[in-house]
Amino acid sequence: MAVRPGLDVMARDVAGADWEAIRHRWFRRGLGLLTAVVYLGILAPILVVVLASVSPTEVFTFPPPGVTLKWYQEFFRDSNMRDGFWLSFVVAAGSAVISLVLGTAAALGLTRERFALRHLVSAFFLSPIIFPSLITGVALLLFFRALGVPTLPGLILGHAIISVPYVIRTVAASLAGFDVTIEEAARIHGASPLRAFVRVTLPIIQPGIMAGAVFAFIVSFSELNVSLFLSGPGAATLPIHIFSQIQFGAGQVVIAAASTLQIVLIVGLMVVVEKLFGISVAPQS
Repeated sequence: MAVRPGLDVMARDVAGADWEAIRHRWFRRGLGLLTAVVYLGILAPILVVVLASVSPTEVFTFPPPGVTLKWYQEFFRDSNMRDGFWLSFVVAAGSAVISLVLGTAAALGLTRERFALRHLVSAFFLSPIIFPSLITGVALLLFFRALGVPTLPGLILGHAIISVPYVIRTVAASLAGFDVTIEEAARIHGASPLRAFVRVTLPIIQPGIMAGAVFAFIVSFSELNVSLFLSGPGAATLPIHIFSQIQFGAGQVVIAAASTLQIVLIVGLMVVVEKLFGISVAPQS
């Protein structure tokens, strides 16, 4: 009889452990279900656009009654769409290069140097993603017009300005975990500052630089508001052509094909970067 209370306590402990395991299991299932719903909410519109682009009908129909690639043929037959796609690619590539150079230099200065008004300078560099792009577009239009900047250089510079903050953030994140003494050791052993940076620092912060370049390209390739202000006759990017088609209600399925090509280009770019450089631009768990 003296053992009985101990058995009761053990039974309660076992029951409590079982209840805790059941609660933990249901919590994980609920969390998984919530995650699936969030992913579905994000990806469903993209999936609808992709499926609509292969629909044989001339209006958005979901699910599509069949499969065809004729809207992609229509896209490449349309000289405006084709030229807009190529112009977007050129502008995105050029702005990514410029923003990569400026953003990396700015990140190095902001993370390594201690000077007055550093936080104010940092806020200034990040302002293009703080202020509405409408304001940025108007400001760039007035500024470039005053300087007489031609349309294509203006588009590239304008897109570079709104892409620089993304490069600064990714490169600064890589520099935050970089041990400066490694670069200092290279300089002590005779390397010039430039050689020490190129041979030591650059390979270590390469993931942040490549991630910034990819983000800069994606931001530029899909930018609409700034492009609306900076584009001119015969120099309209693909997002502008898509916006115009939607505005006038024509060629809706061709728009879906154009959007799908944008998705394919962006996903393909991310895959190529990851395969060639072994760098993932997705957040690491």
